[in-house]
Amino acid sequence: MVGSFAALVAAGGALGAVLYRPGQRAVARYTAEAPSGVRVALLGAVALGATAAACGVHWHVLALLWAAAFAVPLALVDVAEHRLPQPLTYPSAAGTLLLLAVAPLLGDRTGSPLHALYGAAGVWAVFWLMALALPFGLGDATLGLTVGAVLGWYGFTVLFEGVFLGFLLSGIYGTGKLVARRARRRDELPFGPFLLLGALLAVALTAT
Repeated sequence: MVGSFAALVAAGGALGAVLYRPGQRAVARYTAEAPSGVRVALLGAVALGATAAACGVHWHVLALLWAAAFAVPLALVDVAEHRLPQPLTYPSAAGTLLLLAVAPLLGDRTGSPLHALYGAAGVWAVFWLMALALPFGLGDATLGLTVGAVLGWYGFTVLFEGVFLGFLLSGIYGTGKLVARRARRRDELPFGPFLLLGALLAVALTAT
């Protein structure tokens, strides 16, 4: 079991490194300057390796790896441009939901695809309403489809924890920027990377 787990983590990291070319092209399409291939490869290896480590040896890891593969270019674009392009967020959500739906058919009983669907719809709806009333982007709402699906798979408690961690990490970052006088109150800050990190942390805490 330990050997299989280590192999899964290594495979996730290797896959992340291999996918750096598509990731680099995706970021270059939506930003003024393309990041270095080394940076994208390193982030991809870390993201997919950490995702595999958090998920463990289960079929639904394929859904999480799919989401992680999109998470890297999405995070880089959000940091650079403060937006989350729908040509990346929608395929991320669709693939994640599909792979989570298939996982139980292969014998994975660690979660519920129905709860994943509810989670995706719920987070999207809440974020969409927030975008209407607050300085909150619609791109965050579409990213919420993926995050809600991943967290909803594990249950609604994990869903709440992951979203809460995303807001908490974002708040800590924003407060730090204000204290350091590197940002003003009305400055836009990327939320996507913190939402994704919060989801990963919630999954890791659940698995342990």
